[in-house]
Amino acid sequence: MGGIEELNISVEPHLIKVLQPLPSLLPRAIAAQLSPYINDAEKRPPSTHTIPYSLLLQISQWSRTSSGLEALQKNTPPLDQASYSMIVLLAGTRTSPEKRFPPYVSKDPHTESKRAADDKKAISAVLNAVLSVVGSGFATWWASARTGWRVEWVRCVSSILSSST
Repeated sequence: MGGIEELNISVEPHLIKVLQPLPSLLPRAIAAQLSPYINDAEKRPPSTHTIPYSLLLQISQWSRTSSGLEALQKNTPPLDQASYSMIVLLAGTRTSPEKRFPPYVSKDPHTESKRAADDKKAISAVLNAVLSVVGSGFATWWASARTGWRVEWVRCVSSILSSST
């Protein structure tokens, strides 16, 4: 199972704009990794724009160093260090947007079908109980309205019918 280093993050338009001035400021190794992601952004469809999480983490860590802060401030116009924190860089992005997870396949089809049947039985039992209580209550009310029973008799018959279901 892969770690966080293998995750890709969607490259949203705001992220491209923030990263575009960086290649000339970053250390060569990080700039070389970043350039393909921001230079090719316009040539690819938006659904395929991704950047490794580890690269964004390196940029965020660099921006918090004294050399990173100095480079950001010397840029024309000066760049805000807070624009390169992980929270800002990840705002509005999706993790691993290119991944398509496989459909769920049961380990034991017999167990799954038994569980589904048990679920249906439980739902039917609850529905039957609710409808029985409502039906017996309605029947008692309707009968009392037709026969003129007193309230005490209606409650008594209703409780007997409800407890028998």
